[in-house]
Amino acid sequence: MTPLTISRPPSSAGVVWVKTGWRLFMLAPVPWTGMTALVFLVLMAVSLVPVLGVLAVHVLSPFIVAGYLAASRGGSTGEPISFIYLGAGWREGRNNLLVIGALYMSATLLIFYLVKYFTGGDMEVLLQQTQNPATLTPEQAEQMLATALPAMGLGSLLFAPLLMATWFAPGLVLFEGFPAGNALWWSLWACWVNWRPILLYSLILGVAGMLALMLPFGLGLLIFLPWTLTSTYAAYQDIFSPASKPDGVSELA
Repeated sequence: MTPLTISRPPSSAGVVWVKTGWRLFMLAPVPWTGMTALVFLVLMAVSLVPVLGVLAVHVLSPFIVAGYLAASRGGSTGEPISFIYLGAGWREGRNNLLVIGALYMSATLLIFYLVKYFTGGDMEVLLQQTQNPATLTPEQAEQMLATALPAMGLGSLLFAPLLMATWFAPGLVLFEGFPAGNALWWSLWACWVNWRPILLYSLILGVAGMLALMLPFGLGLLIFLPWTLTSTYAAYQDIFSPASKPDGVSELA
């Protein structure tokens, strides 16, 4: 396990991460979008399996993130981007990534249950309905509006620490050899102490994500997903550094 430090860059770093991720994407846009199309096809095929398919997608998510981070590191050093990088997590840190995926799946199911219990809103159903609003009847639309705000509010509150804990965890497992528990904890802590640049980063990508959804046939997502993860790699590189870095950091191992 590599000794690291957590840097605390300024709020403006969120903009830098987005720009750096975009430049990394533009070094090889065709391979990035091709790799992403393959990921979407695999995930859609897996999700067709009743019940277990959706759960498997959650478990596989850390491996996908690890693959994109590995590709980002390779691309930043001039290596060609290819789908071969998607197997990086299976070659290095497989067991710990499986643990992270299983915990992410379990936490997601728990959050959905808590939201439904306390607000009466089923987050999974709400998310599906928001994707196809034209299919809703007036009664369904009225019911969705009545439950959506409290359900989404509580869901966002509960999902925030989960996303913080899992954002950098695959990178810490893949690149630094961290066990799953350490990776989740230090990812959560890194996001907590850097909430200002991460908030700005999230707002920018949130707007970009809405614009991407407007493009037909999911073409925007073929750009948005790799851009999100190349910028995640930029953030990872900025926040986590060797333990010899002297000031403004917290050491971890």
